[in-house]
Amino acid sequence: VKGKWSTNRIMKNNGMKTLMIALLVITVVTVVLTLLIVAKLTHSTSVQEETSFEESFSGTLYNAYLYEDQGNKLIVFYEGKNYVAHENAKSDYTGVADIEITNGKITKIYAKSDSIEGILDSYSDYSVQIKGYEELEYENLLPVYVIADNQMTKQVVHQKNLTDLVVGNSKISLIVADHKACAIIQSSEDAYANVRVLIKNKSKTKYQNIYVKSKQSFTVDGKTMEAQTVVNAKQLFADKKTKEVLIEPGEELLYLCDKNGNVKGTGYEGSFLFRKAGNGFVLINELPVEDYVRYVLPSEMPVHFAYEALKAQAVCARTFAYEQMKSTEYAKYGANLDDTTSYQVYHSSGCYEITDQAVEDTAGMVLTYEDRLINCYYYSTSAGYSENLEVWNTDSPPYLVAENHTKEKTRNLSKKRVFHKFITRTVEAYDMESPYFRWQAELSDKMAMDSKFGHLKKLEVKERSKSGYVLALRAVFEDGERIYNKENEIRFFLGGYLTNLTLADGTKKAGLSSVPSACFEIKSQKNGKFVLIGGGFGHDIGMSQYGADSMGKEGKNWQEILSSFYKDAEIRNIFDVNQE
Repeated sequence: VKGKWSTNRIMKNNGMKTLMIALLVITVVTVVLTLLIVAKLTHSTSVQEETSFEESFSGTLYNAYLYEDQGNKLIVFYEGKNYVAHENAKSDYTGVADIEITNGKITKIYAKSDSIEGILDSYSDYSVQIKGYEELEYENLLPVYVIADNQMTKQVVHQKNLTDLVVGNSKISLIVADHKACAIIQSSEDAYANVRVLIKNKSKTKYQNIYVKSKQSFTVDGKTMEAQTVVNAKQLFADKKTKEVLIEPGEELLYLCDKNGNVKGTGYEGSFLFRKAGNGFVLINELPVEDYVRYVLPSEMPVHFAYEALKAQAVCARTFAYEQMKSTEYAKYGANLDDTTSYQVYHSSGCYEITDQAVEDTAGMVLTYEDRLINCYYYSTSAGYSENLEVWNTDSPPYLVAENHTKEKTRNLSKKRVFHKFITRTVEAYDMESPYFRWQAELSDKMAMDSKFGHLKKLEVKERSKSGYVLALRAVFEDGERIYNKENEIRFFLGGYLTNLTLADGTKKAGLSSVPSACFEIKSQKNGKFVLIGGGFGHDIGMSQYGADSMGKEGKNWQEILSSFYKDAEIRNIFDVNQE
């Protein structure tokens, strides 16, 4: 018994020792991990990776950004990198400067402290303008420095491109020296409140003259004009040195009209900007994004469509608008996008109570993927299957999927015989109520002629997608041939030869510039006459508007409709989205 007791006691003592050692090891590991975490956190709140100037380097860094870090080291931020100045270098100045370097040491600092603050009005490859100020030229590249609000951040200052800014929205400080723009400083991220829409003159960007009036008093560059007064661009710019005139409404909308005051179309929300552009004028309508969507919705989708489809369309239109804010096409005029199908049709009709309500019910809602706005493409009618960016010969994001939207078994439509059966018979599909669900196009070689190869002799589909869309079309002419391998190229090439188009409901159309879609087969071609049998209207990427209407009538809500067309995309409020 004694021996047994002693053995147990020894075992307990050994167990205690083992436990104490284990606890000690755990304590040491915990301390080490804590130190590692603290070190990592300390590193994460320090400035970004730094480097020093080589001793052999001498020269001038133009329009660099100068500041002191948390350790009171003088930092020169230039072309995206932090350079630590010599340990004896000191400066009380923070901001843009030309820095003279001699043998790796700062010898002179030419501070550039003069600035103009305001909203970015326009920019081009050689000039930039702040709203209310004259246009200033710049040399080479114009650096844009974004300064962090929190100095404890890992990166106190970082650089982005001028094209990352948004005309009409970005609040900036423009650094100026010798009557030239030197750099831009931005201390807060953009909040896109307004959109600027370039109102086209039919197919042209410029007008020879523009006439505007209002039913109530309005202002022109702050000067009050009486109700019904007709103002015109030529007269307003006659005595002005600036390139811009701002027209703001009073209690009524602004109207485009002729020189006699006869109104053209419905009134416009927001303000008008007249811009002098060469020998003509550009017209820009600036207004809140939500008001813009109110006028896009009835212009892009029939108002009699299902209410849930209207709400889905409102979200698409809003997402597309925000996603296009940084488009550079019209930045030189101070606009984000235009009012045509190149972007979204805007203001082709007035507003309606039902569409206004659809916009209000989805206010601020947009589609995102991985915290970024999606490319929110949409179109009129699918032939039964949706497409991805394959039809544009480019890589497609995961949320744009080519898939079956019929109520039948999925088939691979890339095969000639399979596609023929699909396109020539009645198919149960969401889009079948659209007159463009099926169509027949008649072409003639007498309608056009290739400038190099002469008259068209033969057409051949060389490649077709699994959704049935032509990916490569071979066109044989008298003296050569061409291959067209993009959806829009194919449609507009064939449109040049189009004589008649017959829709599923018997409607006949003529004078069109393109065939409705690239989903077709060549039914016959003989003696310069070609007949195509096809389906769908548009590029077939993203949301089908007729498909959305059918889904809405079937009982799906707007969220379910959108998830049917944009796979794994999230619906979020624009103010919660990363817009960098």
